[in-house]
Amino acid sequence: MPTPVRAQADHAALRRGVAVVGSTTIDRNVIDGVTHLKIGGVTTYAGLTYRRHGLPTWVVTNVAPSDASILHRLALEGIRVSTGPTEHTTRFVNRVQAGRRDQEVPSMAAPVGLTQLTAASDRVDLIHLGPLHPADIDAQVFVRLGDSRSLIALDVQGLLRKTSVGRIEPAVSKHLPAALTAAGIVKSDADELRLILSAFESRVEDIMGRYAIDEWVVTSGFHGGCVFSRGQAPYRYSAEPSPPVVDPTGAGDVFFAAYTVARFRERQPVAAAARYAATLAAEHVAGRYLADLRIAPSSAAGPDA
Repeated sequence: MPTPVRAQADHAALRRGVAVVGSTTIDRNVIDGVTHLKIGGVTTYAGLTYRRHGLPTWVVTNVAPSDASILHRLALEGIRVSTGPTEHTTRFVNRVQAGRRDQEVPSMAAPVGLTQLTAASDRVDLIHLGPLHPADIDAQVFVRLGDSRSLIALDVQGLLRKTSVGRIEPAVSKHLPAALTAAGIVKSDADELRLILSAFESRVEDIMGRYAIDEWVVTSGFHGGCVFSRGQAPYRYSAEPSPPVVDPTGAGDVFFAAYTVARFRERQPVAAAARYAATLAAEHVAGRYLADLRIAPSSAAGPDA
């Protein structure tokens, strides 16, 4: 397969900011038997992280009119929110017990479409794609961004899932190649990377070369992770201690956004950016960063309430 040709651009300082694309969710997180009801999704965790680093931030998402109040939390921090029509809001139930996470998705919003993204994409230097399931972002968005001059950051998690009777199970989406073609930097966790390597029957370095991906960030929770950069040896980083563990949901999103800011705005080397992102993610897990995302039960009435 020929190597995709991507337009190059100067992303110095990411002056024009970032658009974070995907579902904004209502999450019921059950952590070792304790329930936390929160606004969630990559748009929330990554969007707030970008904004708190001073970047102009847009969130491109779909939330049902009856749940629109959950977006006020983002607007309060100066995030511009662009929503499209949908009958439902994406809802997740995340059950974490002894480090194992099981997920259910009782309802899903309509896919984020290309026309929604257009207004924001022309104003930013960075587009952060955060699909939570294969139909979260319309496939034409990935195709359109294949020749974008913006830096495209892709969290692949939603393209490595399928829903079966409302439950989340591992599966490789047919849209993954188009998304990888658009991306300049990719984030996955260790299990997701193993699934990709098995599907492609390739090393991560070969996949990066095939799709012209500059960096691939791998997270592995309390075990740290690894950053692959084209033409360089992999860099393995350690996790930062984070007692107590209050809620790990969204830690990977915080890490990826913080890493991207450190690398592409602050121009830090990989090692420094990974250390910084790991520290911030640990703060989040311990309940000291993005700690105020709880929502009232009355705001979450729906299939999972």
